[in-house]
Amino acid sequence: MGEFSVLIEARPFCAFDKVPMEQLRNSGMELIDMRGSGLEDSKFIDALKQVDAILCGNDLVVNDEVLKMAPRVRAIAKLGAGLDTVDIQAATRHNALVFHTPGANNQAVADHTFALILNVARRIIYCDRSLREKRWEHTKIMGLEIWQKTLGLVGLGAIGRCVALRAKGFQMRVVAYDPFWPTDFAREQSIEKMEIEELLKVSDIISIHVPLIPETQSMINAKTLGSMKPSAILINAARGGIVNETDLYHALKNRVIAGAGIDVFENEPPSESPLLELDNVVLTPHTAAFTFEGMHNMSVGVVEQLIEYCNGNKPAYTVNPEVWDAQRV
Repeated sequence: MGEFSVLIEARPFCAFDKVPMEQLRNSGMELIDMRGSGLEDSKFIDALKQVDAILCGNDLVVNDEVLKMAPRVRAIAKLGAGLDTVDIQAATRHNALVFHTPGANNQAVADHTFALILNVARRIIYCDRSLREKRWEHTKIMGLEIWQKTLGLVGLGAIGRCVALRAKGFQMRVVAYDPFWPTDFAREQSIEKMEIEELLKVSDIISIHVPLIPETQSMINAKTLGSMKPSAILINAARGGIVNETDLYHALKNRVIAGAGIDVFENEPPSESPLLELDNVVLTPHTAAFTFEGMHNMSVGVVEQLIEYCNGNKPAYTVNPEVWDAQRV
């Protein structure tokens, strides 16, 4: 393929682990490292015009407009599992192969989900802030036990299954909604299948684990929040647009539900989000996947696939295989 050039846009790529970057360099690719840059930078736009591949994260939306600026691009390597920032149809029209790294951060996101559950249930952040303000409220702050409570999983894919396994350690009843039901896993782990309407009514904790697609946009809204228990806790470490933030704000402020743990937002960073005003929500800055292990797995996974592509092999997690076939002609 000759010298193959890659524009590295993904900020988290090799932030704490330089080994995958060295693997790329040693493979003979030309690397244009513009991590933290974007379309507001003229040098970034100039680089787009010259490269064969883009290694992107969640900041750059790779759509038709961007691909028109990048006429040479034949591969889009997405760091992470989520593809909501890559327009697959546009990439296919531009004959650009898309591949990503599903599964690399499953354990990290599942850990973070449970961290949010426990933080919200036991009001850990509120307690910490109260004590730092020299208040001693040990008889005033009441929490919720999660032992043997009902956990409702909206989505029982790879991350949802990891969360379910953790819930078993708390002897929780696990119920789930997923149109692509994992029959064997659910049977082995005694997970009850439910329609989403019933799940929302019976669950003490509802955790979101579905991708952001048109069918899941604002899936959690005023109506669905209103069907939850007043004592319910909502957790979202999936994608921001799945939960309508304005509706969630009103539900939390008016105590329609008890609390929420949110790692992802409709607009990131969420500087204008009304959720910032509330004390019954725990907020984290889209860090569920950010563990040393998870980031290493993602970086290695995307590098291995880029090298495979350069060597004339189909990347393991190709999203639009029809482009691979077209590029082979």
